[in-house]
Amino acid sequence: MSESKRISSSSFGYSEEEMAQAFQRLLLSENGLPGVGCFGAIYREISCRQGRPDFIALRYVSPSYHQNSINVPGFVGPAILQNLKPKAPRTFDYLVSNLEFGRESIRKSLRLMIESGYIEQLESGAYRLTAEMNHEKPEIWTFELKLNNPKKAVFQAQQSRAYSERAIIVVPPGQERNYERFRETMMRWHIGLSSFNPITGVFRFVRKGRKARALSPTQQIYTLSQMARKFE
Repeated sequence: MSESKRISSSSFGYSEEEMAQAFQRLLLSENGLPGVGCFGAIYREISCRQGRPDFIALRYVSPSYHQNSINVPGFVGPAILQNLKPKAPRTFDYLVSNLEFGRESIRKSLRLMIESGYIEQLESGAYRLTAEMNHEKPEIWTFELKLNNPKKAVFQAQQSRAYSERAIIVVPPGQERNYERFRETMMRWHIGLSSFNPITGVFRFVRKGRKARALSPTQQIYTLSQMARKFE
């Protein structure tokens, strides 16, 4: 363990790595994250064009089904959904040119999502989201865990907003007050704040933050492709 980890552990009773391990168990638990629910996929430390968040989580929600999660496995499917709309159908060649995945992977995912009723193929051969499902785009959540150093935590969360709809900073109980001076910045960037005790497992939102469109769709697709490459 590094010197910085030992110092952090002595003052809080646990290190950032131990906090991350406990937080991962919470994310993967049967009920998921309190106040949010289960995620479709959870990954640690994916290298993105801007930063390397502690956790990236994907959540797929259909408002037509009372905010229940829908099952869009893998990485190609979410990337396709990012490029489809209920109107303005997209051709297969359009998807291939805009996604960093192979033609066969895209074709397979299209077929699976058609079978699931998430998208439909028109007589012209183009694809669109089904009107009945009326999907929201899949949400990318990022979580930055910090024992201290709020300035760095806010900066890293700002970076992740390039490709995520929600960015949440997770701190030990009692550290929330150190983020009051950043409240205006966090609200402007739609960054949430939460506390988590890795010993008791208690998690709570201080400010959940409002869902907001990722600032760079290109970086969002790049992030999904990086996740695919790491776990293929």
